[in-house]
Amino acid sequence: MYQKVIKENNENKIFKYIFTQQQNFVITDISENLNMSFPTVKRVVDIFLEKNIIVEKNKIGQGVGRKAREYSFNPEFCYSIGIRMTPEEIRIILVDANIKVKKEKNYLKDREIYIEFLEECIRNFLYRLSETEKKSLIGIGVATRGIVNTEKNLVEISSKNSFQLSDLKKLEEVFNIPILIENESNLAGIAESIIGSAYNLNHFVSLTLSETIGCSSFQKDNNNNNFSFKAGRIHHMNIKPDGNLCECGFRGCLGAYTSNRALLFEFKKFYPEVKSFDEIFQKGLVNEEYGNLIMKNYIKHLALGIKNLIFFSNPERLIISGEICRYKEIIEENLKKEIYVPNHIFYRGEETIIFSELNENASLIGASLFPIVDSLF
Repeated sequence: MYQKVIKENNENKIFKYIFTQQQNFVITDISENLNMSFPTVKRVVDIFLEKNIIVEKNKIGQGVGRKAREYSFNPEFCYSIGIRMTPEEIRIILVDANIKVKKEKNYLKDREIYIEFLEECIRNFLYRLSETEKKSLIGIGVATRGIVNTEKNLVEISSKNSFQLSDLKKLEEVFNIPILIENESNLAGIAESIIGSAYNLNHFVSLTLSETIGCSSFQKDNNNNNFSFKAGRIHHMNIKPDGNLCECGFRGCLGAYTSNRALLFEFKKFYPEVKSFDEIFQKGLVNEEYGNLIMKNYIKHLALGIKNLIFFSNPERLIISGEICRYKEIIEENLKKEIYVPNHIFYRGEETIIFSELNENASLIGASLFPIVDSLF
C-alpha cells in the first residue's frame, strides 16, 4: 500500500491550497481558510514569489488607503511527465503545473525487453522538450496496469511482461530525474481526488475498465492530512464458476466479461467487420438485435462486479474510468437499474456510481500529477 503523509510545514499546506484552488488570491484568503497568521502567510508568499511559483497580479481595494496585493498561481513554474504503459504501447504527456497537456506522444511497443523500450521512449520524448521545459521538469510518473510489488522488487505489466524496480532506479540515474511508478487505478484515484469528481471525498473506489479491469480503494484522512490507496486484482474476481475462459487459465473471471477485449470479442462473433472497441458504439452496433443482447449481458456482469465492490468497501463513491466513459449515455441508466433493484440493501443509492469526466485519461493524468503531489504537497 502506498501512503502519502502530507508534510506539515506551512509551505506545503499553502502550496496545496493554491494548487487546488486554481484562482487569484490575496493573503487574507489563505490566512482565513488555513487558519494561519497574516505574517506567516506573507513569509511563504514571498518565498513562492522568489521561486516563481506565484506571480503578482494587481492591487485591489477601494479608496486611497493601502490596497491588498492579488496573486495568481504560475502554471509554468514546473512541468511533469506522465506515462501510461500497456503491453501494446507507451503513451507519454508533458503537463504544466495546471495539469494542462503541453506535449504528447504514443510509442507502439516494438521489442520484448520492456525497460529498454521505456528508456528509449523517455529519451525520445525528452529530446522533444524545450530547454525551459527540461530545466523546470519536476519528475516522471508512470502508470502500469499491473502491480508494483515493492516486496519482490517487481513491476508486473502483465503475466508475460515485468521488470525489476531497481531497473527503474537506474533510469533515474541515467536521466537525473525522479521517476515514480504506480498501478493505473491508484493513479486514476489521485487524479479524481485532486482535480476530478472525488475532490471532496474521504473514501472512494476507482474502477478502471480497459483491456484489463483494475480497482483501487482510496482513503483520505483530513484530520491527519494524509491519504493512502491500494490496488486490487479485480480482473480475476470470479463471478461465474465454469464461465468464460480467462487468459489466466481459470473460468468466470470478471475481466472475461467486462474488459474492452472481452466486449470486442463478443461483437466480432456477430459483426466480424468490427475492428476496434470504439467502432462498436460509433457504428451503432449496440442498437442492432444481437448487439443489444451483447450489451445487456455486458451490463449484467459489470453490475455484478460493482455490487461485490460496494458490498465489500461501502465507498462514498465508485468512480468508473476508461474508454467506456465516452459512451456512458448508452449504459449508465441500465447499469444503475441492474445494481439498484427495488428494495436494494445498499447503504447508499444510485449517486454512488459516477463515470469519470477524465474518461480513459484518468490514470495518465494521475501519473503526471504523481511527482507534483509526492514532492510539493
